[in-house]
Amino acid sequence: MIGRVIEHYKIVSILGEGGMGVVYKAFDLKLERYVALKILSREATNNPQFIARFKREAKNQAKLTHPNIVPVYGFTDENNMLGIVMEYVEGETLEHLIQRKGKLEIKDALQILKQILTGSGYAHSKGFVHRDIKPSNIIINQEGDVKIMDFGISKSIHESKGITKTGTKIGTILYMSPEQIKALEPTNQSDIYSIGITFYEMLTGATPFDSGTEFDIMEAHLKKNPSKLSGQIANIPTEVDLIINKALNKSIIKRYQSCEEFLEDVNQLLLKLFTSESKKKTVAEKKVLSKGNFFPKIKFYIYAFVFFCILGGLFYFVYITVSQFWNGSESKASNIYTLNNYEANQLLKSSWKVLPSPVSNTLNSIYFMNDSNGFACGNQGAVIFTVDGGKTWQTLNDSSGIDLYDINFLGASKGFIVGSQGTLLSTMDTGKTWQKINLNTSEALFKIYFLNDNKTGFIVGAKGTILRTNDGGLSWNMLNSPTQELLYSISFVNNNTGFIVGWSGEVLKTTDSGNNWIETKEFSGQYLKDIKFFDSKTGIIVGGGGIIARTDDAGDNWKIITSNTSSGLYAVSFLDKKDGMILGGKGELLTSSDGGEKWKVIPSGSFVSLLAISETPSKKIFIAGDNGTILTNSK
Repeated sequence: MIGRVIEHYKIVSILGEGGMGVVYKAFDLKLERYVALKILSREATNNPQFIARFKREAKNQAKLTHPNIVPVYGFTDENNMLGIVMEYVEGETLEHLIQRKGKLEIKDALQILKQILTGSGYAHSKGFVHRDIKPSNIIINQEGDVKIMDFGISKSIHESKGITKTGTKIGTILYMSPEQIKALEPTNQSDIYSIGITFYEMLTGATPFDSGTEFDIMEAHLKKNPSKLSGQIANIPTEVDLIINKALNKSIIKRYQSCEEFLEDVNQLLLKLFTSESKKKTVAEKKVLSKGNFFPKIKFYIYAFVFFCILGGLFYFVYITVSQFWNGSESKASNIYTLNNYEANQLLKSSWKVLPSPVSNTLNSIYFMNDSNGFACGNQGAVIFTVDGGKTWQTLNDSSGIDLYDINFLGASKGFIVGSQGTLLSTMDTGKTWQKINLNTSEALFKIYFLNDNKTGFIVGAKGTILRTNDGGLSWNMLNSPTQELLYSISFVNNNTGFIVGWSGEVLKTTDSGNNWIETKEFSGQYLKDIKFFDSKTGIIVGGGGIIARTDDAGDNWKIITSNTSSGLYAVSFLDKKDGMILGGKGELLTSSDGGEKWKVIPSGSFVSLLAISETPSKKIFIAGDNGTILTNSK
């Protein structure tokens, strides 16, 4: 599976295996980010019950948006391979952390427990029970944020009848609540029981009933109480025993009734621990100062005096610096850059307006034929249009659900859309109706491009796909490609010379109007997402890791330009020979007023991936991106 592309996700490595399938680290070729892709096992695909549960997993977890829950991005279903796409979290599981350290300090365990309870409480408030909370289903990222993952066997408690019926034991035996052992319907208290077991394991390195056969473990869950930790482990207060006993009570009625109730006791214990520690420090300091030794006291006051002097100096430095910045910003702004005749300070104050969008789907492309009519397309078959210059947008019904990646028009009425699974749609009536054109490929198609004659056109896509038309898009022929890599974008310097860019720094070149293509010397290992030529010699390439490359000799040589960002760069456009704009993956815009030799980063006001840009004849700019985002520059 490594290296395989499923829809627009390229498999990079294996993250882990579970009962329902394998979790892979994958690269989202559209949004240029790593994701976790969970593929259902082949054995499970023959089981309708498992398939239904798996599909419900994606729908259920997609409804949960919380900092302590791993979010779902999407769902894949290709060639009988079912998959769920989740956030890729760089970190380690709580299971690995416990194995690495043996056991955790009480305060560290409580801080992790707080976040588990917060995330679980949120899920419970939305009507979802996890059913299998355990250290291997909890991951801690590099910033210390705790996230609960794998809601593969969660179930909405608002459903009257679920696929996972009463009478079926779901969960992992070491963490399973008594009611789950009895095959009764799990509740919020079932998760609370599993969280209590997890807390116990954090403090001891083992679960409380980890001995004997599977039957012995089940019997322990039903009949035994966990051993007290306060008498076994140093610095464990008796409150810990009370918390664990209440969380692991055999009776649901006597157990914590909610994560919020559980969390209240945890917060009280943390407050006690921090207060106790603070008192100890205060007592120690008093002892030192009460010894009557003159020099320690003098040292203390000297250090305090120096500290406050330094602090005052820093405040003064910051004040002077900020004052100079604001006083000089008006005079300096016009020298930074200009874009479409707007001064830099106008853009910095954010003249970008968010327009109401009728969809929440990611919008991958936007195109305006004139000042009034425009279209945008995106994931799950989303196609929206405007007839009033972008003030309002409407949707076109498309039941296919296929991801659409690029839209292009030849004049006011004739247009094309390309997308996944070899999709090519065409319209001859300004987008009122769209017909599918059959192509001899099932690969994802990312870009459609036409030369100035409006007859010669190209489509590029996955596995080195290059298609060409000589009749304005009525028929298409597959060209020989020198690569099997993903190809993202295409641009021509003139009618003879053109370039294609793609994955792993791939750059292809033609000098015979696109009949033949050859690989050129790579100048970057990063993926290259977009390329534009804005005169007969000058062009810009943008891509992963904030890479910008510029040529002023028609592509014979490329020079790397400093971008001042490490975000993925998705699209580049030039309004004229001087003023250009690049879209970034964290809502940032890069602008240039010198033909792309220097770039400045400015905020758009929207922290989403910005993916496509279009300019109207009257020089109004429209930007489309993640979550159905549409931006325009306002005067």
